[in-house]
Amino acid sequence: MRIAFAGVAHSHPFADAANLVARGAEIAGVWDADDPARLSDFSMRFAADVHEGLDGLLAIEPDVVVVTVRTPRAAAVALACADAGVPAFFNKTVAADPAGLERWASVSPAARFTSSVLRFAPALEEFAAGLRGMALHAIEVHAQHDIAGFLSGDRAWQDDPAGAGGTMINIGVHAWEMLDVLMPGADAEILSAVRTYGAIGTASEVLGSVHARVGETAVTVTVSGVSGSDRYALRVWTDDGIRDLVLPDDSDGLGYGGAADAILRLGEHAVVPVAPDRTLAVYRNTIASAAAARGRRPLGRRPGGRTPAPDRGGAAEREDP
Repeated sequence: MRIAFAGVAHSHPFADAANLVARGAEIAGVWDADDPARLSDFSMRFAADVHEGLDGLLAIEPDVVVVTVRTPRAAAVALACADAGVPAFFNKTVAADPAGLERWASVSPAARFTSSVLRFAPALEEFAAGLRGMALHAIEVHAQHDIAGFLSGDRAWQDDPAGAGGTMINIGVHAWEMLDVLMPGADAEILSAVRTYGAIGTASEVLGSVHARVGETAVTVTVSGVSGSDRYALRVWTDDGIRDLVLPDDSDGLGYGGAADAILRLGEHAVVPVAPDRTLAVYRNTIASAAAARGRRPLGRRPGGRTPAPDRGGAAEREDP
């Protein structure tokens, strides 16, 4: 199978390409408009021909395109892939605000999907299967990824609320994808949210905490960018007791292998594993929770600044998987 890569904005295309090559795929070409050093590194590592424009990349007629452009470019690349009739997998994020999500959703239907790799984590799929048919009284979701690497240089766009969306979106989308695996198409009512600052010089937030409701199920989502190891975890209250899951902190355990398999199925049979309405629900929840948290004055001390006082009312992201 011939696979093209449109964009090399972060670590994912490197992991994807390695997994796809290990499965017998050919990396047929690569294009990127923003990150020349990454583009050169990717081309040399995978012997991929560099194309100066997206049209040139699509003209080689790959079986599938793996898209990892900077978030504001996602909708335009989706339209180009749809017009060329080439199936495409988009690494997160594809939108950081309602207007961006509307642009993504308005692109003509095509064999295309976007997802956090965590959706394909074997332990998460098994955990969700074990809960089917049960009453879920409450769910806690934790998504922790150190954001230190996102704060400077050619990666600072990931911490920018107008770029990848900052911590609450860039990392938060993983949490809401995990919830969607347990509750497909979950449409969350955000009840309250808050974000915090700390000693890290972030343009977004160090941590966000969200309280929500999906039907009769109470949902708490904590999105964290503090220093330390990655941690993606769930706790679920059922009639049979409390069930816990912490995803293994390795490539296959976090779903990278499953994502590669899904990309191959997309290219071979145009199989889309995530229905568009579920993708939109994930992003609506992610964006709404970020907006709610950012609607309050953040708690904690910003570097070089005073400690902000909390508001008294209103409802107040290794490179990541």
